[in-house]
Amino acid sequence: MSQDPFAGRAADLIENHVAASSKLAGTDIWCQAAEDCVLARIKSLRILGGLPRHKAPLSQTARTERLKTLLQLWANGCTCAVDEDLFADILNRHGPVRH
Repeated sequence: MSQDPFAGRAADLIENHVAASSKLAGTDIWCQAAEDCVLARIKSLRILGGLPRHKAPLSQTARTERLKTLLQLWANGCTCAVDEDLFADILNRHGPVRH
C-alpha cells in the first residue's frame, strides 16, 4: 500500500467496489465516501488560481464513473491527477472547502 493517505483511501474504496461488484459503487454510501476522499484531497492540494466552479453539474451516473476513474488513478499512485469537472461538481454541491 502506498505511503500517500489518499492513495490508500482510494485503494480501499476501489477494492470495496471490486469486491462488491457494481452494487456498492452505485450506492449513495459508496459515492459519499468517495466524495469525502476527493474533498480531503482538494483540501490538501495547492492549486494556483483556484478550482473552476463554473462548470456544469454532472449527472449521478457521470459523477460515479468519474469518481471510480479518479480513485483508480490515485490508488495506482497517480495522486496528482485532477478531474476539474468532478472537483467543480463536488465543490458546488458541498460548498466552500475550508483549509
